[in-house]
Amino acid sequence: MRYLYTAIRFLPMTALFAAVVYLPIGILLHVRKKPYPFIRQLANWLLVGYFFALIYVTFFWAPTNIPLTLKERLHLVPGDSFLYAFQYDGGLWSSQIMWNVCLFMPLGGLLPCAFPSLRKGAWKTVLICLMLPLCIEFVQFFVGRVADMDDVITNALGGVFGRALYTVAAWAFGRVRFFEPIFTDHTKTPGHIAAILTMMLILIVPSALDLLNAALPYGLFPIAG
Repeated sequence: MRYLYTAIRFLPMTALFAAVVYLPIGILLHVRKKPYPFIRQLANWLLVGYFFALIYVTFFWAPTNIPLTLKERLHLVPGDSFLYAFQYDGGLWSSQIMWNVCLFMPLGGLLPCAFPSLRKGAWKTVLICLMLPLCIEFVQFFVGRVADMDDVITNALGGVFGRALYTVAAWAFGRVRFFEPIFTDHTKTPGHIAAILTMMLILIVPSALDLLNAALPYGLFPIAG
């Protein structure tokens, strides 16, 4: 989790940038007498800040001056990063894999909050959370950074997790007046069941794998020191 701890220091700058960018939009909506409710404004502001943080993390964070070969910059075989984490990076939980999952969780949850058209049918949000990492990895390859298929997989998984959290939140808070502007068009009962099952798979399956690999020195989910 060291990647998450390091990223916390960027939150104040991200919040300020989002406020500066979104303030003119909020003023314009107010002048046109079409102001969004506070909770909707908050969701939009968080989404703007998230995209700023995402661009910084994926293209400018931890640059390297060491020239990389084509083989080192292009990882198209799924699973290589997982194997590396198990063998050399202190386990899955403390590796960059979990950081990549957590990185896209906010996107999966904020998109349907900000855009009502994405509230019905989780597949739209999941598709965005799949296509965006593909585009990011494509661009990263041409700017000299590493393009990794495992990053696409873990980013998409994070988006699915975030969308599942949104669905459960819609079920829990959708009928509360304060939250209506972002949860009004939440999915029906089958969607809630699917979201709960998704979270169970995301949480239980890795834990089960950890138990199966308990004999390893670090396991899959050691607590980073």
